[in-house]
Amino acid sequence: MKAETKAFLLGIIGVPLVLAAIVLSVYGAETGRVIGQLGARAPMLLTGTAAAGSYSGGFAVNIIISFWSMAIAMVAGVALGICLIAETAFVRVPAEIVMNALRNSPWLVVLYAMLYLLPFEISVFGKLVELSPTVKAIFGLALPVTANIAEVFRGGVQAIPTGQWESARSLGYRPLQILRYIVVPQAIPLMTPNLMTIYAMLFIGTSLVVVTGTADVLSVARTVIGSDGAHLATAIYLFVLLLFFLFAFPIAIASRVLERRVGAVPT
Repeated sequence: MKAETKAFLLGIIGVPLVLAAIVLSVYGAETGRVIGQLGARAPMLLTGTAAAGSYSGGFAVNIIISFWSMAIAMVAGVALGICLIAETAFVRVPAEIVMNALRNSPWLVVLYAMLYLLPFEISVFGKLVELSPTVKAIFGLALPVTANIAEVFRGGVQAIPTGQWESARSLGYRPLQILRYIVVPQAIPLMTPNLMTIYAMLFIGTSLVVVTGTADVLSVARTVIGSDGAHLATAIYLFVLLLFFLFAFPIAIASRVLERRVGAVPT
């Protein structure tokens, strides 16, 4: 059995058992009743509503925020990464400053900055568009992730032998054509494991959006605790922890498998 398979089985079985043991040790004889209450509240924690087929918050919002933030960061990160490998210092140096500033900024600080810097609504072709806390949270998380993706892009491109650049130039290809048709297709397999790791980190980071007023799973959890009583707090937060783990852990394992396949780490 491969190491990644063992790690996956150990994590996917062991972590829920450990969390269950914690619940049992905390609640003792009341564990059954607490599990029943938690089960009744699980739909609200997952979707923000007890109605089937709809959502207004909860864990689903964390997933949606992570997808949109990653999509925005991918586009912006590739653009920034292209600037990082530019031969012109006028382009490369400002890109390096932006990348280092974003990469070393605390995510929570960036979220607060976006919350207050972005307006509550903007005019698009004469129509007012509201920027909700969720939209601000998406941009707030996308900014630091953009810097990480740009660095991954630069590393992936620089991993391709320089001889391929020289050969393509001798054939008359322009720099952007070399990137698009020759270098990037070879660099994508090298970049994919790191991009998956970055997405896993981003998804875990969505727990911070609670400070923006977004109706994420932690915000819903606080509402449930306020209505049902503080005695459920331990069980609810452990359930939230389990949700994050079950979503992010398989991604982390898959990235390790891909790293082995592309030879990014020793086997």
